[in-house]
Amino acid sequence: MKGGGYAVIAAAVVVFLGGTVVGFKLLTSHADVTSSLPTCETRTVEPGEDLTSNLVSIDVYNASRTAGLANRVSRLLQRQNFLPGEVSNNTTDITTNDIVIVTDEPDDPRVKLVAAQFKGSVKIEAGSIGGADGVAVLVGRNYADEKLKKGAPTKIKSDRTITACVPIAPAA
Repeated sequence: MKGGGYAVIAAAVVVFLGGTVVGFKLLTSHADVTSSLPTCETRTVEPGEDLTSNLVSIDVYNASRTAGLANRVSRLLQRQNFLPGEVSNNTTDITTNDIVIVTDEPDDPRVKLVAAQFKGSVKIEAGSIGGADGVAVLVGRNYADEKLKKGAPTKIKSDRTITACVPIAPAA
């Protein structure tokens, strides 16, 4: 072999070894799966404008021993275009046989709109559950599906500025 042939072989060995090292690093590294795309779009409702159900998140908590009750109520409210929030068992000391909305702002239009979804009186208790921005609803053992009003309003005039983060559907 002439001198140039050894140089080509040496270059090929260097490329092979470099590719092996880089390939091993890529194989054993953690995947970067974070996305910088926003997960929601911020919408603002000004005083006097309509606050619609698709801008209100509802957390539903089961205050009974009926398995799946909070999930069922959450799904029924989603049919009214409310945004799904947390669905869990009641972790507070508040007990109910029916419906309780837990809030420190009973005059909030979001609370009024959610309360309008249920038949009969809805009890309002002072306090908060979790750290979410949604309206917290406790559902007790006497709750039945027919307690959701048919034709309940899905909008209300807002008396204050309300900001909501509406989820963005991922691109298919």
